[in-house]
Amino acid sequence: MKHMLCGATLALLIGVNAAAAQQQGASLSEGHLDQVDGNKDGTVSQAEYQTFMTSAFSRLDANGDGVLAQSEVSTILSPDQLAATDANGDGNLSRREFMDQVMKDFQAADRSGDGQLK
Repeated sequence: MKHMLCGATLALLIGVNAAAAQQQGASLSEGHLDQVDGNKDGTVSQAEYQTFMTSAFSRLDANGDGVLAQSEVSTILSPDQLAATDANGDGNLSRREFMDQVMKDFQAADRSGDGQLK
């Protein structure tokens, strides 16, 4: 599921077809990352990414209960994908579970290890 959650979430919130993003391994183009680049310096810092994904969680949490149920993420995650990210096995993604996964995905995508996505 490497990069699946972050890529699919970014795709959905930026307006890319999530199914297409999943078929492409959820990799996003430079243009998509530009939309997350808050200070427009040409890179996405870990802080910018974390800010964007924190906001993304809130937008995905339609009922505001602090967890993401399968019904709230069905357009970006299959039940198996949600289960793979659900660390405590309760059938939902807490904010912490979500953020832990997307930040792991960020680290994996940061090939140079400099804390930036380019």
